[in-house]
Amino acid sequence: MSFSGGAVPAAAPRTAIIAALGNERAALARVPHTALGWSLVQSGPGPERAAQCAKAAVAAGAQALVSWGLAGGLAADLEPGTVILPRRVIMQRGETFAVTAAWHERLASLAAEFAMTFGDLLTVPTALGSPAAKAAAATALAAVAVDMESAAIAGVAARARVPFVVLRVVVDAQADAVPAGAESWIDAHGNTRTAAALGAIVRPGEWQALWRLAQRYRKANAVLVRLAKSVAAQKLLDGVRQS
Repeated sequence: MSFSGGAVPAAAPRTAIIAALGNERAALARVPHTALGWSLVQSGPGPERAAQCAKAAVAAGAQALVSWGLAGGLAADLEPGTVILPRRVIMQRGETFAVTAAWHERLASLAAEFAMTFGDLLTVPTALGSPAAKAAAATALAAVAVDMESAAIAGVAARARVPFVVLRVVVDAQADAVPAGAESWIDAHGNTRTAAALGAIVRPGEWQALWRLAQRYRKANAVLVRLAKSVAAQKLLDGVRQS
């Protein structure tokens, strides 16, 4: 089930897992999420939509919030397919939010199965597309990866005093350029605009970047699917007490 505009079920399960994109949510939809007490919320891209859905989930009774999905690499040595389990998320203006320590510690056991980093995750309002922009962000804020939603969800969790944690998988490395106009490939609800994405293929100058990004995405998505299976089997996304 997908929710937009902040809509969630009337009786939300214990843990609301917020993913911006349809493909991110799909990895979790493959596992028995309802039986596990998870609500899967597809917010659409960006901090405003993520915060709106997080607020609605808490209002409907969610007792914990998870930011789930893909991320861009900022650290020069961070490989696509690496799982991001940050101890902190950072807003571009420098405000920071810590994840729930006990929950983070439980999820850190996944390091036995996946390449993983615990470095800080930066949240930005618009994508960082160039290697130079990624490198500058890494230097300025010492973050290892970037997304567009986690800090907004963290802020809602902090104000509501509910546990919060992040699980993301790196798609593009610091040295990878994101093709121009890539943001237009996704609609406001987080679903792929197929026509817009196909339009990039007819631009020969984009072919190399598109091919590289497609390879990165396949790798990251495969890790995301495996990650969903692992956290479901071990029941690692059950909420814990806020510390």
